[in-house]
Amino acid sequence: MNRTLTIGLAILFLALALILPIYALIESYNEDFRDLLHRGPLLDDTQIQEYFQDATARHIRTLTILAIVEVVFVILFVLALRASFKAL
Repeated sequence: MNRTLTIGLAILFLALALILPIYALIESYNEDFRDLLHRGPLLDDTQIQEYFQDATARHIRTLTILAIVEVVFVILFVLALRASFKAL
């Protein structure tokens, strides 16, 4: 494989691994905000508990998916970087 191609792939995987958590947190915040606006300004105790339970479940799902994707990107980054060093 071409050395510049593997270095480019390594840079791409590193950029994705760094940008994806920030993007996921921003989207999670926006989804929570939209859900809170959708439920209305007057929430009783039952609705507040339901909102926090839904938000917690969404956050756990988002962070689990994010952790798996981050591990994959880091592994791909290491493999691409290793291949570029072997091409020396």
